[in-house]
Amino acid sequence: MVRINLSIDEKELQELDNIREKENLSRSKLIREAIQLYKRKFNKIDLENRRIEKIKNAIRIQDSLRKYSRDWDGVSEIRKWREAR
Repeated sequence: MVRINLSIDEKELQELDNIREKENLSRSKLIREAIQLYKRKFNKIDLENRRIEKIKNAIRIQDSLRKYSRDWDGVSEIRKWREAR
């Protein structure tokens, strides 16, 4: 494990110490757990942002295909194929 120095406001430190006492944790353990919690939150937000970008990209592709196909009616084509069977 690596040791680091951390600058923190006295009020924040007091609040952390209050939590630490209630949770019966060391400062180091509390900060490690806070970092893990932050990483999970960050990864969740990052995953959601990537999902949104994929959706936006799919919409862009659909829009470009719609412009390309103009008056083509896919529903009518599917009905023709069904009737042919």
